[in-house]
Amino acid sequence: MTLTVTPTPSAIRAAETHASYPGWRVAAVCHIGVLTGFATVFIYSFSFMIQPLQHAFGWNSEQVARAFSLAAISVAIGSPFIGKLFDRFDPRKLIAGFMAAFGLGIAALSLLTPHLFQLYANAVFIGIAGTGTYQLGYARIIAGWFERKLGAALSIVVAGSGFGSFLIPPLVQHLLATYGWRNTYLILAALPLLIGAPLTLAFARSSPSSHPHQPTQTSDAVVGLRWSEAVATISFWLLALGVCALSLTENGALAHLAPMLSDHGIRSREIAYTASLLGIASLAGRFTLGWLLDYLKGAHIAIASLLAAGCGMFLLAHARTFAAAGPAAFLAGLGGGCELDLIPYMLRRYFGLRAFSSLYGLVYSAYAVAGAVAPLVVGHVYDTTGTYTRTFNIFCAVTVLAAIAMFALPAYRFTAHAVFTDESDPTLAALPADNI
Repeated sequence: MTLTVTPTPSAIRAAETHASYPGWRVAAVCHIGVLTGFATVFIYSFSFMIQPLQHAFGWNSEQVARAFSLAAISVAIGSPFIGKLFDRFDPRKLIAGFMAAFGLGIAALSLLTPHLFQLYANAVFIGIAGTGTYQLGYARIIAGWFERKLGAALSIVVAGSGFGSFLIPPLVQHLLATYGWRNTYLILAALPLLIGAPLTLAFARSSPSSHPHQPTQTSDAVVGLRWSEAVATISFWLLALGVCALSLTENGALAHLAPMLSDHGIRSREIAYTASLLGIASLAGRFTLGWLLDYLKGAHIAIASLLAAGCGMFLLAHARTFAAAGPAAFLAGLGGGCELDLIPYMLRRYFGLRAFSSLYGLVYSAYAVAGAVAPLVVGHVYDTTGTYTRTFNIFCAVTVLAAIAMFALPAYRFTAHAVFTDESDPTLAALPADNI
């Protein structure tokens, strides 16, 4: 007879503090997955491809940039639907499939012809496939492995896109100068095809204790609220409000950072330094605030993040020298960098794992739509009034108001204790107090 010993919940949570815990290896693989996916390879390479495509086919910058918008819109539309798939099936296999499709989409860009429809159709395909390669699916895996160190683990995963912002641009510049744009796309395609997809399939396994859904299992196998129950809570809408506010301020500024600071008399080199400080602070925010999520209340982190982002962007919009712009950019980046940790962490704590990816997809869609609208609004108001500061004053005020609204967030309902003690009737036992 074989005796099977099942670790107690407290032993599982204590194991997370040790470097030998297998969840940390999974987190490292998920980090590499994000690094080789849509959020990095496509996002940070696109701007370098605009001029080569213009020279090759005679397209103008607006025509080429439209492809980026189509890919981003495809991600925004597809996220809730693909999130549902991650809640029902093994995320590891799905992500690997999406990663392979994304790589093929990038490779197909090397075969572009002068027909714009080909570029746009390819962009939509890349956006749909890329939806399965960013943090959405990887966060679902990590949320099943960690309880006590969930914030720290998520910070490792989302930092993949942060490191990508440093690695991909110089890599693309070197490849373009050495091999040309067609071969550059082929080499970039190798990242998801030869690194991201195989590593994910081999090592990004879900935790045995998370009971990932199978097609034949019922949704009762996983602790948490159903999708319809979660969206009927004030917690969900407060989180969505905070995410949209961050997206408005952050993306509105990023799209117009250089011309805005140039209008204020700041030199090009100093603008580049300011942008670098923004990126460095964003990466630092993901690690620091993600780690703090395991020790402080998420609502307090959200308040600090929103206040830092709003106040930092306000100061940046009014900066007239690098001495003023540099610290403002660092403060804004520190606050804005936490959103990718904050979204999955708070969703996990308030709504559990049952509809985790579906809810993540919904919130990310709101984030993406706000991020797409913000640059257009800023540009329109600038063309009408000749100033950027008026719009940023409004965006920053919305962000500060969203920070104040975070005080209304209730206590967590899916802490480690709740998850392990309420499995007999997870929906009723762990139902949030603010459920309507």
